[in-house]
Amino acid sequence: APVWERGVEPGTAPPNALKLFRTMISREALRDAPPTADTEQSNPPAPGNPVFFRPVPPFNWHKKWGGTCWTWGPSIGNKGWGIQEMEEGDSWHGSAPVELWNLRLPGGVFVQAPRLLTDATAALCRLAWLPDDETLLRLEAGVLALQPVIDEENDALIGFYPPSLASYRCDMMSKMGELDGEPQFVRDEK
Repeated sequence: APVWERGVEPGTAPPNALKLFRTMISREALRDAPPTADTEQSNPPAPGNPVFFRPVPPFNWHKKWGGTCWTWGPSIGNKGWGIQEMEEGDSWHGSAPVELWNLRLPGGVFVQAPRLLTDATAALCRLAWLPDDETLLRLEAGVLALQPVIDEENDALIGFYPPSLASYRCDMMSKMGELDGEPQFVRDEK
């Protein structure tokens, strides 16, 4: 939804930001029945297939992770690399900053999204999933919004381009062990 700065009457000027207030999450699986808590309990998925409705304690996210990353961006193109051990500062899947929407769902799904999208920078929309206790999958999409469409002839704003993908990152991590000491978010609270 469009939002304006305090004191600016909506509709008298272009919006300053877009407020993110709805995100849709769907679960899909190649099974005889849709993945629900009841169907998974009565007919557990075969090994290798995810269990969407399983309890995942918060501390399961705080492990040593290593694996592969793949990124895409208009300036760097496609790029892949390996990570021996994920740096703690890159472990966004284990923290929940108040300036972002943070949603933890059954089955080890974590969604992190901006509250506001502005034209200043790309906003990061993130999804992390623990399909099992040994695997961490993460997606991060940089989204650009409110990029102006200018009428060159009259030098006037005529609208905005639709939101677009500015960057993309996909991580496939395996658990490498337990963390040594306290996680960063615990140290920050002291």
